[in-house]
Amino acid sequence: METRREQLKIDPEKCTACHRCTLACAMKHHGSIDPRLSRIKILEFREQGLNMPVVCMACADAPCMNVCPMNARKRTANGSVVTDDAVCIGCRACVYICPVASPAENPHTGRTMTCDMCEDDESGPWCVNACGSQGALTVWQNDTLVMETARRQALCFKRMCF
Repeated sequence: METRREQLKIDPEKCTACHRCTLACAMKHHGSIDPRLSRIKILEFREQGLNMPVVCMACADAPCMNVCPMNARKRTANGSVVTDDAVCIGCRACVYICPVASPAENPHTGRTMTCDMCEDDESGPWCVNACGSQGALTVWQNDTLVMETARRQALCFKRMCF
């Protein structure tokens, strides 16, 4: 399978924590506007005036794929790393090893879920479309984005915490 790398580029300085992205994600994947069913989370640091969207970075050497005891984590054709619901036992090992704690637990099934870039939708990721003019979320097709994003987010957290 040839993999193309599509990733979400996150700009926390543009995020207003409106949560349109989380609602769009839940609606796309579960037909519900329940934010607990979203594969993107927004961490709100109100005192620092910062909102940080958190989504799977589809790491090149994804530790979640290596740690899963059931091999339920798979890479899709668009480069996303997703959970095979038929195999996942809900142990959450992928959550614990993920550098950004991206995998979310489905409250109804106990299995994990991560961004698949809405790969079955030609209009692209619903979260990006919902973000619209804010521009906090954009689609990139570039392998270097993961490291760039991780470094930027680490520096952002460092400014807030130290």
